Amino acid sequence: MIKYYRYFNILVSMTSKVFFSPAEATKLQETLHERARRVFDAAGLADVFRKGDLVAVKTHLGEKGGYRFLRPQFIRVIIEKIKENGGVPFIVDTTGIGIMSSRQNAVDQLELAKINGFTWETLGAPVIIGDGLKGYHGVEIGSEGSRRVEIAQIIAEADAMISVAHFKGHPRTGIGGAIKNITIGCATKRGKASVHLEKKPYVKPNLCNGCGVCVSFCPVSAISMVNGKAVIDQDKCIWGCGCWSICPAKAISGWGEMHVKTNAEFSVRVAEVLKTIVEYFKGKIGYVNYIVDVTPHCDCFNWSDLPLVPDIGVVASKDPVAIDACSLDLVNKTPPIPTGPAKYMLKGEVDKFSTLGRYTPMSFLVEPYGGPAHVELLQACVKLGIGSIEYELIEVS
Repeated sequence: MIKYYRYFNILVSMTSKVFFSPAEATKLQETLHERARRVFDAAGLADVFRKGDLVAVKTHLGEKGGYRFLRPQFIRVIIEKIKENGGVPFIVDTTGIGIMSSRQNAVDQLELAKINGFTWETLGAPVIIGDGLKGYHGVEIGSEGSRRVEIAQIIAEADAMISVAHFKGHPRTGIGGAIKNITIGCATKRGKASVHLEKKPYVKPNLCNGCGVCVSFCPVSAISMVNGKAVIDQDKCIWGCGCWSICPAKAISGWGEMHVKTNAEFSVRVAEVLKTIVEYFKGKIGYVNYIVDVTPHCDCFNWSDLPLVPDIGVVASKDPVAIDACSLDLVNKTPPIPTGPAKYMLKGEVDKFSTLGRYTPMSFLVEPYGGPAHVELLQACVKLGIGSIEYELIEVS
């Protein structure tokens, strides 16, 4: 297996096993979700839970308007494997940060899940929004400096977790796979904000017209009127609610004004959260990546573009770093599709995701922040001792 990380100067700590089965099929037994059953078994993912354990199957339910998210039948086979091995599975996702998407609260997100085909009937298990009605229901499982690591209450209560991720590009971390699925994906609104944002929301007095909309919006009464102007109590503010989106006068600091300055810093924060979650579950997490519909953008976009490469297959591992490193390698060794984004993004580069800044729809999230930071993400994970980018690739027929 070609290891493209020799170009990145990443120190190798250990070797992990990643099990792979390709997407090609000429009969039912070779179709992708059937192959997923076999990599699940080969990777020993049933070892991460015991009979009767409540197993959180963490995935992304997509966004309204998009369609490149994982197909429900891909999730269902993992549900069936958990049941076969005595686990009690449920599908879980969390609300999106702020109030501008169709994932802003549990009611809207469950409606979205139904539209996208994620229901008890199609999956064989219940779909639960893990962080409560509005995304504030969580458990603090650790901290990184002044930042809280807060994950959804439902996920924190689970006995074990299986990550089922769609591997694709991401404007900040460069790649979206197992690592991103269980870090940002498991966090509450407050947990997401503490990773994304450098500052809490603040009011610009010269723009505030004293309308009071933000005062009634805040769920923890952190905003009050002082001399006719809104003021945010930074100690009370729980982040992530989206007050910056509801101000008619645009007097509350915008997303870009609060965000961390570089994608590299963001990726280091993601790695730190990963370490905290992995330690919290004490080895009771398994990982499956479907490397299909590999778009430049993540599943939280409200539209979908053509993939960069043909469908590749499915991988499974007990190491979140190795599975993402392997997924990246598999994408990089696969010739690109000659139409769509790849046509203008790729000019022979070994690392396809290094060119995400050329992808016009999300270039404003990439280049001003130092480019895609998947190399920094993997470096940080290795430095923190979470897993390895050196792996043994084992093909499962």
